[in-house]
Amino acid sequence: MRPIRALFTCLFVLAGLHPLGAGACTTFCLKDGNAVIFGRNFDFAAGEGQVHVNQRGVRKTALIASPEKPLTWTAIYGSISFNQNGREFPYGGMNEAGLVIEQMMHEDQAGGYPALDERHGLEELQWIQYQLDMSATVAQVIASDAAVRISRASIAPLHFLASDTQGNVAAIEYVGGRMLVHTGDNLRYAALANTTYDLSIEYKAKLDAAGSESSRPRPRSSLDRFATAAEMAAAYDRAAGSPVEYAFSVLDSVSSGGTQWNIVYDFRDQTIHYRTRANRTIRRLALSMFDFSCPSPRLFVDIEKNARGRADFETYAYESNLKLIETVWSSVEFLQPLPQDMRIAWARYPDSVECTGAE
Repeated sequence: MRPIRALFTCLFVLAGLHPLGAGACTTFCLKDGNAVIFGRNFDFAAGEGQVHVNQRGVRKTALIASPEKPLTWTAIYGSISFNQNGREFPYGGMNEAGLVIEQMMHEDQAGGYPALDERHGLEELQWIQYQLDMSATVAQVIASDAAVRISRASIAPLHFLASDTQGNVAAIEYVGGRMLVHTGDNLRYAALANTTYDLSIEYKAKLDAAGSESSRPRPRSSLDRFATAAEMAAAYDRAAGSPVEYAFSVLDSVSSGGTQWNIVYDFRDQTIHYRTRANRTIRRLALSMFDFSCPSPRLFVDIEKNARGRADFETYAYESNLKLIETVWSSVEFLQPLPQDMRIAWARYPDSVECTGAE
């Protein structure tokens, strides 16, 4: 436990010295009839990453240090996720029940994550994997707050956009140490960038009142990206063509210039479409291509590869996990000081995951 405790302590200190607000990610949802199309831009200093196939029926114990109580759970759903910090710590993904959840830096997070209490605390990226493992709907993600919370030991202030096959969308934030949710009638626009949702809505209302603002070229601030994504998503019409292609055009319009990944989730057939800054070929993966049961092989593919299906994926190995972590942490300034034993502890975590055979 000592290396794990040191890891979280070191990450927390480094986060204070090197704020993560330089990211300029944007998410949105548009409707195609009753179905949702979910778009996501990932903006960061590093573009390396992997696409992971996560199994159902596997038992996990949270990577978290005392005084938090480690949570143990068995995944109900398989998923496909996009990872940069190793397996089990995704930035987002889609599960086989049709839930999608993605994260962005939250520049205005006031009061941070909840204080230590009787609930189990999870590191912020493992919280995402927990939701993909355990939740089928947006309502279940929201309800999980009664039992689990994001720990204050986490490094990054994040907020989240989530959607499901029922067409529900929610913006989930932590404000004043509590989960704040905008969904249903309280979600005027299904979009989110790096600014608190309420402030984003206020800004959009001012642009609407000004009338002419929406036609001007805008700087790529968080508020402007939110307004552009909200306008374009709301304006989608089937006459404009494929909603997936349209979603990519929205992502192009809100790119900060440092966008590493464009990802589009299509709930109609549970497909994922993505491209990267280094490889502009749009790749398409359907969840139906994969066997999410265990003990089937744990699979992944480099995000730059032109993956078309199961045959293009490799069997997970510790060495590939460590290589990804080494590459990313060595290329991001605030992660560079982390010692080798911490990188190894993070990369070794997937070895603790056990297949129960439960379906």
